[in-house]
Amino acid sequence: MTTARETMIDGAIDLFARRGVAGTSLRDVVDHSGAPRGSIYHHFPGGKDELAAAAAARAGVLTGGLITKLASAGDPGAAVTELVEIWCRRLERSDFEQGCPVAASALAADDTPAARAAAGEAFARWSGLLSEAFTRSGVPLEEAAARANLAICAIEGALLVSRSQRSVEPLRAAGRSLVAMWGAA
Repeated sequence: MTTARETMIDGAIDLFARRGVAGTSLRDVVDHSGAPRGSIYHHFPGGKDELAAAAAARAGVLTGGLITKLASAGDPGAAVTELVEIWCRRLERSDFEQGCPVAASALAADDTPAARAAAGEAFARWSGLLSEAFTRSGVPLEEAAARANLAICAIEGALLVSRSQRSVEPLRAAGRSLVAMWGAA
């Protein structure tokens, strides 16, 4: 059973991915989630920063679980390719409105430092998960960490470009380039 707090966090994830943290008010989250008006400050006494941090953390955990699942097959390149395709489908289904909610928190204003910190932790976790996958596939530890970091940075940057150009091609091109580079290494 989903709690009111979880419903608001999930609503915030969706809105932040579409509008950004700065472009989303607490009232928007309440309206979107259907939560009672007074409940936002009950569950998030720290206001928008607390909610945005919780949303970034939850989105980070969900994507981390996806990365773990994709990487469990043992081929990190295939995992990155599938992750790119999942993002492509999300962009297309939302008519290029929905980006990465963790990136939205990373780009949040100075009045939401906890949100930015949670985003940084999520990115580090994703990179760590991919690095572990590369290490399991025989890539030396330092190179595995570099590949994983590059993958996260390239995918997140390509998501922004794809969204702004309303085309999944920049994202797919980034994914293909990463895999080709790793195959040549």
